[in-house]
Amino acid sequence: EKPVLLNDSLVNKLLTQNLSGKLVLNKDSLDLNILENKMKSIPEVESVELYLNHEKKFFLSIKERKPLFKVNSSPPYFSDSNGVLFKFKKLDSLNLPSFKTNSSITSFSTTAEFIKNLKTDTFLDNELETIFLNNKTYEIKLKSFDFKIIFGKPTNVKSKIKKLKVFCALKNFNDSTDSYTEINLSYNNQVVALKS
Repeated sequence: EKPVLLNDSLVNKLLTQNLSGKLVLNKDSLDLNILENKMKSIPEVESVELYLNHEKKFFLSIKERKPLFKVNSSPPYFSDSNGVLFKFKKLDSLNLPSFKTNSSITSFSTTAEFIKNLKTDTFLDNELETIFLNNKTYEIKLKSFDFKIIFGKPTNVKSKIKKLKVFCALKNFNDSTDSYTEINLSYNNQVVALKS
């Protein structure tokens, strides 16, 4: 796949910096473990494999982290599907949802799992705009709908997505739902909607 955050030039610079100017090393004296560990310490890199083949040719394989969502913080970060944070770079081609929280102690792995589950649905993958965590309760905002959605805890996600999609379809076909400002999906077998 085409890299999103890393490119050949950047990787070459990283390799040069990590070798600390000792570029005139014999292949036999090159410690691949040290070099591999240095590359793994780069937050944007998910995994690295360095090796010499039987013909003494050097190979480097890098898998970069794929941003799943943007964390609205100061400074902003990306998070991958494992909840690992890495530096935010402005990339207009990425259409990622934003995550906000008022808590200083947040498990990004739980949030990443939650967002990953939401994005498995095609509708939400295109519509998901903002995820907000408030006292262990998730709220989401969609691009095409102006009501607040209280999702609750990240449990029964498929059932809640189904209820949300039914409500959105109803809103598209029925003008009487325009006055709803909030829907709550956290109750079993029902959607609670509040009017303004």
